[in-house]
Amino acid sequence: MEPRTAGAIIGVLALCCLAFVLAAVYPGTTAEPHAAAPAEERFTVGDADADAYRASGRIVVDGEKRLAFDGVVTADGARYHSLQEAGVRSEQYQASPNATVYERLEIDDAADAERLKNQILETEDRRLLSEESTTERVSLVVASNGTDVADEIPGSASVIVRSLHVTRYERVDGNSTETAVYEPQNGWYEGTQPYRITDASGTVRTDAGTAAVESASVSWAVTDPAGSYAEYLLARLTGPDPRVYEISYEFVPGDSNLDRPAWVDDARDES
Repeated sequence: MEPRTAGAIIGVLALCCLAFVLAAVYPGTTAEPHAAAPAEERFTVGDADADAYRASGRIVVDGEKRLAFDGVVTADGARYHSLQEAGVRSEQYQASPNATVYERLEIDDAADAERLKNQILETEDRRLLSEESTTERVSLVVASNGTDVADEIPGSASVIVRSLHVTRYERVDGNSTETAVYEPQNGWYEGTQPYRITDASGTVRTDAGTAAVESASVSWAVTDPAGSYAEYLLARLTGPDPRVYEISYEFVPGDSNLDRPAWVDDARDES
């Protein structure tokens, strides 16, 4: 047997022995996941039925933006919603609740863009206004009626807010009756498989009465599977680095400026 191979096998056996020792010294424990808390203690989305508000959120994993949205509803009725996911970015604009919805779609994959284009052409209440292609992406501009862009914003916001629930939280601001401030907690958690949260930091600020999130800026590292010190050690020594999550969110009630995007005017001129 090659000395290098023998050394590798001995190293693996040593790690396994160490894991067994830790399993005996530090028995597996899990923390009560925040998702198991009573409904009244869960974070919620702000009042999307308000006459005017602005909302935004981001989920970044290992430095890569996985999900991002921005939404605006103004006092005079204009609406805007943008959503960025892997390979697709969409923007929607509507001048008033019953007005035509203009949507721009930017798709990185040409085959996905072609499938989406065919779906648009086959839908009676959607009209393809323009199409542009580059080596990097395909852009489609679509007009539709019968929908309200304001209905799209709470769905995007809820995805961000639900992502906060992978950890439990501790309230750190005392007993304020107006605003509650929470910090994410390290520990073991039960999901589809057990995982450990480390390096948790940041705060979530909510309305103390409704638990509606006003702002959030938190981060943590996730190691899985890791339901005990032994599993955690093996995962850290033999697996990839923990995934680092950064989550931000803001909901601001009240009126704000919203200019009609230039691509809407361009599409109207072409049509």
